[in-house]
Amino acid sequence: MIKNIFYGLSVLVAGTAAYWSFDNKGKLEAEIALFDDTRTKKDAVERNEDKTDGILKETEATLEEAEQKNAELIADMENMKSRESSMNKSKEEAQVKIDEAEARLADFAKVKAEIDEQLKGVNVAWAQIPAEIKRQQEVRKKRGDDLDLLNEHIAKLTKDVADKRASNTRESDRLSKIRTKIARNAKVGAITSVNSTWGFVIVNLGTNNSNVTPQSKLLVTRNGRLLGRLTPNSVEASQTVCDLNARDINPGVRIQPGDQVTLADSSSGQ
Repeated sequence: MIKNIFYGLSVLVAGTAAYWSFDNKGKLEAEIALFDDTRTKKDAVERNEDKTDGILKETEATLEEAEQKNAELIADMENMKSRESSMNKSKEEAQVKIDEAEARLADFAKVKAEIDEQLKGVNVAWAQIPAEIKRQQEVRKKRGDDLDLLNEHIAKLTKDVADKRASNTRESDRLSKIRTKIARNAKVGAITSVNSTWGFVIVNLGTNNSNVTPQSKLLVTRNGRLLGRLTPNSVEASQTVCDLNARDINPGVRIQPGDQVTLADSSSGQ
């Protein structure tokens, strides 16, 4: 009987277990189905998120590109405005230059009309006027240079004449004094010999030779014209030997025998 009870309990337990197992299987299958559905939704959501992230990134890149293009457009607009302003300014400046050029052209036309009036009867073509003006300027400059040169020459000649006159006056005064001195001293002799090779002359002053000293000055004349001076080198009883120095003789003069010699100064002061 107990065996039957155990058997019955076993059957009951087995049935209960089978029931719970079946029930749990259904719940498990439901949970598995829910898990699969949830995982599918999660995968879909994740895919949507990835797609959304990609779209967001593309949108951000597109937005950045759009912002860059917008900045470039703004810069281009500013540049175009600046260029427009510059072009307007250049246009105004060009207009001012055009107005000035037109004014100059009007002045030129007026001057041309005046020149045409002045050139009536003159056989010079208009195109040749600049060259003709240049030629006339060169001619005038050359004439001016020639005039300046002539004035300089005249001034030099005037100065030379004045200097010659002053020199002649001084020479005349000097000759007058020499003649007066010669006449007063009356100590006259003559050159008796000239030695150009050794550079000396021999002077004979006659009785006046005793008045000659190495410091005396002897004047040489010919026909009343002063030829130069002689310096005594050797004084003898009847004659005096004098050095013949070119610096003491007038240029172009050759001392020769017979030239008159006058004792201008002597040691005695006569």
